Amino acid sequence: MRATGLVVCAMSMLSAITPTHATTNNAGSGAERTLDAYRLSDGEAPVIDGQLDDQVWSRVDVAENFIQIDPNEGAAPSQPTRVWIAYDSQNLYVAWEITETRPGYLTASVRERDGNIGTDDWVRVFLDPFRSGRDSYNFELNAYGSRFDGLVENNLTERGAWNAVWQARTQITPTGWTAEMAIPFRNMSYPSDGSDWGIDFSRVVQREFEVHRWAQHDQIHGLNNLSNIGLLQGIEGIDRGRGLEVEAFAASRYTHVWEIPGQEDDLVFDASMNAYYKITDALTGTLTLNTDFSDTPLDPRIVSTSRFATFFSETRDFFLQDSAIFEFGGRAFTEDSNGRPFFSRRIGFANGRVVDLVGGAKLSGRWAGHDIGALVTQMGPTENFGAQTLATARVSHPFTNDLKLGAIFTMGDPDGSSENLLGGVDLQWARPFDGGQWTADTFFLLSDTDGEVGSGIAFGGWFRYVTDPLFLRLRVKHLEEGYNPQLGFVNRPNSRYYALSGRRRWRPENSFFRNIDLWQWNDFYFDLDNNLESREIGGSFEGSFVSSDNWGIFVADIYERVDDPFTLPGGPVVAADEYRFFRVGGWLSGADNRVISPHFEVNCCAFFGGERLGIGANLQWRPGPVFSMEWNNSLNIITIPSGDTDIYVTGMEGTVSFTPDMQLKTEVQWDNISGNLNVFSRFVWEFSPGSELFIGVGHNADVPARDFANEFSSNVSTVTVRVSRTLNY
Repeated sequence: MRATGLVVCAMSMLSAITPTHATTNNAGSGAERTLDAYRLSDGEAPVIDGQLDDQVWSRVDVAENFIQIDPNEGAAPSQPTRVWIAYDSQNLYVAWEITETRPGYLTASVRERDGNIGTDDWVRVFLDPFRSGRDSYNFELNAYGSRFDGLVENNLTERGAWNAVWQARTQITPTGWTAEMAIPFRNMSYPSDGSDWGIDFSRVVQREFEVHRWAQHDQIHGLNNLSNIGLLQGIEGIDRGRGLEVEAFAASRYTHVWEIPGQEDDLVFDASMNAYYKITDALTGTLTLNTDFSDTPLDPRIVSTSRFATFFSETRDFFLQDSAIFEFGGRAFTEDSNGRPFFSRRIGFANGRVVDLVGGAKLSGRWAGHDIGALVTQMGPTENFGAQTLATARVSHPFTNDLKLGAIFTMGDPDGSSENLLGGVDLQWARPFDGGQWTADTFFLLSDTDGEVGSGIAFGGWFRYVTDPLFLRLRVKHLEEGYNPQLGFVNRPNSRYYALSGRRRWRPENSFFRNIDLWQWNDFYFDLDNNLESREIGGSFEGSFVSSDNWGIFVADIYERVDDPFTLPGGPVVAADEYRFFRVGGWLSGADNRVISPHFEVNCCAFFGGERLGIGANLQWRPGPVFSMEWNNSLNIITIPSGDTDIYVTGMEGTVSFTPDMQLKTEVQWDNISGNLNVFSRFVWEFSPGSELFIGVGHNADVPARDFANEFSSNVSTVTVRVSRTLNY
């Protein structure tokens, strides 16, 4: 088919390219900052206790002289930071000395694993083993020893759902705090033929709202950018053993169905496994059997007033491992998911229902200078279709820090209703220019579906020029008829999208404002006959105080052409017609580092021939490091010619952190449209590195809004107890 031919040609072209060296120009200007990696002798490894009394640290090269990124780019930090790096055949060791000249102002309120330590004083190490200048492993820590790890993908966002097995301890001292990390090499892919890694360090001082960085100092790039990070020299002799890591799970699940009287309770014992084998230091093969997703958190509860589907991010560990390899199209799909060719959340779901994942195999990493990924999964049978085999392959080549060319291929339909193939190519480019940066992410895709759908193409691009005061962005996306990525995500098919937006930023001196921004945007959707479907022209005036409280107001002129009537939650029908209406609104948010941090927003007025008042309220409460709570509420009061509806969604999340390795987290969600209540409590205890006890308790009930007390009706209760162990060979 045409999709297959396109991908074969693209992959052949990439494979024919022989890179001169995988690290060409990737160190960027950050190469000025270098560290020599100190190799430890047998028995010389430091004790990970947060105290810098091990003799080894006196012999190790030090990283210091950090530079401010925010609020004053290029200025000296108000507080000094020093970092040491050492390694042996198994681990990379990082020691920190974080000075705080006013210890009483040290901000430390979070103790949980993967908690929101961004509200505290915290530090981070970026590790870019391939010197890609785009992707990194991040390991973060606050003064209480709360660990956070994540993956930076393509200099964009950090995937915090990724977890590694590593150790860290901290000590609060009279002059600040100290920390030690031990990061096993087995958590990462790395080159077997090179000894230089990309590395950088950052620190946040909450009381001054300062962000410091060791190597990269450009404010325009943001904290997750790696294009100019430093160099760690001399890593060699890593012992990966046989290169095999096995995660073994044993779980017991109890289910009670309340709504079927007399039905026996269900008690199931399950075993599952994830196995990782390093074919080379840089290339990992992964196998999953009877995959266990019992610890996956609840998705945010959303009751949409749009006629287009909502996108939810991936949170399952198996699909997050090396997920940057499968990323396609750059910001063209991270900022707007419509048309995304591969969306891993389609795996394990069919026709809106959860389906068991029997097993899967993945190949991911780097080979001959190429980033390559291949994924094959087997979904269990459903009532209407048999087991489905789904496959994805992705290859890309980072020619330099500035240019990346790639291709993607997918095969299969989770719903089992068709045979579907997709192929495409993308190019991602970035170039510094006159104190700013040009960026362009472009793509071309072709899908082929048997039956009446046939084949169709999608293409587009995302183009940006940014300095600190100036931001300009152009987005173009065309989804032609027949474009049908069954392993992807489309919520607005057969459309053409054009958007132009810009921002002007001011940073007043000697003011209580940190920055003030003026935004303007123009978004247009057309059908394939170039008839206008939607338009939004708007602007906002927003800013941030030096206290990190922020605010904003906006106005938008909106046009919507509704060809087919659709029903709003609660029953009112929006008739087929053309609508033009104005929306105005604003928001005010408290700084996250406060004990009580509120967020409030409101918008109104016209809406599809009627009116809508939208109110959102969020409250975060952190009285100390042991307990925290977040409460989210949204209310939409809608009146249109066909009727009225009120939509109320509420959710609460509470966390008790007994230690940095032991937490109890409870989520509660409810909305008045479905009347469905979900409660999910998770107790997690990592009682030794790589060994974990998980206890999950869930309850689902129908609770109509009219009468909570008398109409409460339980549906299903579940209890899961799971023990896991990571074994290395």
